[in-house]
Amino acid sequence: MHRTDLRIRLAGLAGAVGLGLLLAGCGGPTPLPPTVTMLPTDTPTITAIYVVVTATPTPTVVTPTIPVIPPTLTPTSPPPTITPTPAPLAAQVCAACGGLRLRDTPGTAGQIVTMLNAAAAVTVTGRTADNAWLQISTADGQTGWVAADYLDVQGDPSGLAVAGEAVNSAATSAPAAVAVAAAAGMPVDLLNVNVVTGITARSRQIFLAGQQRGNIFNAFTRIGDSITVSGAFLTELAHPGRYDLGQYDYFQAVIRWFSGPDGRGNNPFDPPVLGAQAGWSTIDALNPALANQSVCNPGETPIECDYRLVRPSVALIMLGTNDAGGVPTETFAANLRRIVEISIAYGVIPVLSTLPPKPYDAYHAARIPELNQVIVTTARAYDIPLWNYWLAVQNLPNQGISADRVHPSVPPDGRNAVFDEEHLQYGYPMRNLTALQVLDQLWRQVLYDGDRMTPAPPAQATPVLPVGGSVGETTTSDGGGTTPSGICPGSAGPALMVGGMGRVTPGLPNKMRSQPATSAPEIGSIPGEALFSVVGGPTCAGGYTWWQVNYQGLVGWTAGGSSSEAWVEPAG
Repeated sequence: MHRTDLRIRLAGLAGAVGLGLLLAGCGGPTPLPPTVTMLPTDTPTITAIYVVVTATPTPTVVTPTIPVIPPTLTPTSPPPTITPTPAPLAAQVCAACGGLRLRDTPGTAGQIVTMLNAAAAVTVTGRTADNAWLQISTADGQTGWVAADYLDVQGDPSGLAVAGEAVNSAATSAPAAVAVAAAAGMPVDLLNVNVVTGITARSRQIFLAGQQRGNIFNAFTRIGDSITVSGAFLTELAHPGRYDLGQYDYFQAVIRWFSGPDGRGNNPFDPPVLGAQAGWSTIDALNPALANQSVCNPGETPIECDYRLVRPSVALIMLGTNDAGGVPTETFAANLRRIVEISIAYGVIPVLSTLPPKPYDAYHAARIPELNQVIVTTARAYDIPLWNYWLAVQNLPNQGISADRVHPSVPPDGRNAVFDEEHLQYGYPMRNLTALQVLDQLWRQVLYDGDRMTPAPPAQATPVLPVGGSVGETTTSDGGGTTPSGICPGSAGPALMVGGMGRVTPGLPNKMRSQPATSAPEIGSIPGEALFSVVGGPTCAGGYTWWQVNYQGLVGWTAGGSSSEAWVEPAG
């Protein structure tokens, strides 16, 4: 008999004894001892247990000890280590970063989901490995990715989980765009870049951010070197008796608009200049030691001092003529990016001007096209206005350069703000005229409601040089121009006004595209009867009139209608 069987039999015997004792305790006859059957001799001998009970017995209960066979234990692995999920971080869009792009994936190649307002509250939930892009959610439940540089984060995002890997587009990443263009040998053909380009919704966003900072809506400033600080540049436009607009008399309105006073109480066309000096390079414009010590704060760069005191909405920037003397291209590009970023941070629209030729010697002559490539690429990368002054002087005698082979030429009578055919053969009159083109386009498309007054349409006369919208939007694919009503041949619908409001006609939604072409990617749509603001156009392409519009923060191009049906109409 096995040992386990014996234990089971003992358990039964003990149970029987217990039962008999219980019965005795209830007053019944004294039970006889149970008969015990002896087990075979090959097992241990068990002695029967007898209980003697008195006449009035107190029952004694014997509880047998039932041995417990311990179960076989299977070793278990230690519990896994649980890593707590990092808590999201509160953040907000920086105060000067209105229009920050929210993308569906990290990197500038990601599709734009929407534009975020300045100081908008967001929650940071993830990051890229280098912390350059942060995954966020907005107060209204939208999710996506933004560049970390434009967020003020409460805490260190390094503790958040890595949730994606950035993929950048060279066309919109400023440092990458400059490097890629140079390395790949893809020069920009400046002959096909209009004199004024790149005025998009981004300029409007910078302007509105500047208004929140207290910038003056009708003030501008200039940043540059001797070509900018010269009295031949813009000064005469501050004095009515010293200029003659000729066929460009409609520029009188923009001259009145920008006549100030600026933050220092001066007329912007003829101020004491803080951000420009003869001989300056991009290095000098960023050197605090060269700021005007009588009015600038310690550590302020000349540009920051200018923006703080003048409080402009626009800065006309031409730097590089002196950089051509030996500043490495990489240094020039980095400095120019810093100047642009300072401007945007102050809510000042930076207008980058290309450089005129510099036939001083073969070395300088070769450097100017190289630096102009950087200027154009930087303007495109930051989506800011470009003023192609280089193009404006190409057909002038000596390309508009004086006998010193450095500075723009001046007419024999010294009148640089007379805009007739004779005077416009010289570099400075052409620079003044095209500066007015820049300011006029910004006034009409960006600053139009600075004093709650929409500017009147210009006269039918047009400048001798083309004025474009943004880069890539200045030509028509069908070779046609707009009609006097502002509508392209073959398309229907009333003209919209840049700076005004439009509405999609009842019915189907209107598609929004990244460029004014039916082949361009769709980036969204505008429902029937929905309102939008008009920020650019018209542009003719593929038989349609295209308008650049802003619908709830998403900026793109939408067609005005087919040959027989209008899809949009003015609103308000």
